[in-house]
Amino acid sequence: MLDSLLDACEIILKEQGDPQTCFWLASQAMEMKLWRASEADVRDALNKDIEKHGKSSRFGRTADDEFALRAWT
Repeated sequence: MLDSLLDACEIILKEQGDPQTCFWLASQAMEMKLWRASEADVRDALNKDIEKHGKSSRFGRTADDEFALRAWT
């Protein structure tokens, strides 16, 4: 069960195995029927999580304006 957009992003990133853009994450979340979110919603949720939790966040931003699971970086 998904509790948040962040959970959906984590599932998608684990399945894909590579960093992805907010646009791609949003489109996959909707295609997989995990969560309804726009690119801006995804970017906002990920950025807020990173700002709030810092290095404890599940996510990190790459140099290419993509997001990845922190465990990969």
